[in-house]
Amino acid sequence: MSKLIAVAGALSTSQDSRISFTTEGGGSWPAWDRFITLDGKKAYHIGNVCGSCGFFFERMDGANDKVSVAELTKRFETGVTQLDPDLLRTVEAALPVGEYRALLAKCLPKRVLPSTPGDYFGEDQLALWGLDGFWGLPHYTKTEYYRTEEFMIPDGGKLFEFVVPMFPKPFLRQDTIDFYKLALSQGATPTALALSVLDVKQPSEWEGKQPEVNAHWCLTHYLLDGHHKTYAASEAGLPISILSFLAVDQGVSSREEIAEVIRVLGQH
Repeated sequence: MSKLIAVAGALSTSQDSRISFTTEGGGSWPAWDRFITLDGKKAYHIGNVCGSCGFFFERMDGANDKVSVAELTKRFETGVTQLDPDLLRTVEAALPVGEYRALLAKCLPKRVLPSTPGDYFGEDQLALWGLDGFWGLPHYTKTEYYRTEEFMIPDGGKLFEFVVPMFPKPFLRQDTIDFYKLALSQGATPTALALSVLDVKQPSEWEGKQPEVNAHWCLTHYLLDGHHKTYAASEAGLPISILSFLAVDQGVSSREEIAEVIRVLGQH
């Protein structure tokens, strides 16, 4: 994200959220693969628990709807400018049980299609991990997605940010896209809502000299609401804000690494 506006702690105790985090075992691992589900169906495969494996996400059949917070629709339309207790409590009720860091930031999303120029998996990941040893191909996300700015992390890390839609482009309405394009052109900064995960990944070995960038810090924002705003911003080349709830215990990352990402984002 280009500019971090505000940070706050958040804690959801909701038992009625439409969204959840789940895991499945693999081999001798009781929990290996990680998923986000929507209404009990797998929406995204969000990687595994291996810190030396490549990062990935992949759209699944359950990713077919948004998750709106009706009480905040108008406020998100005009744009959130600060994190206040009432706002946090209202959003927390829609999130899975867990601890979060609420991040409000302004960003310019850049739309990416899989296997085209700008695709992280066909470029950045290949540069560090090489081709998949089984398929011999870059990872395929089964969805378009958005990227924002990249920032260096001390000691060879690089922060990559992704904004991932919860339903595909054909679901978008052109009149709503045009509404937000006009609003953006008139100086508005509407707000999208996301559930986020941080994965810190580093190969266990590499050939030859250690590369300058040897670890990828991947911050992924799964859009719950604001798909039209995000698409309109990418088309117009104008920024929106994202209210992102970063799940503390669901990524391949520590609390210290989450704090470091917040520190780095706060410098920009």
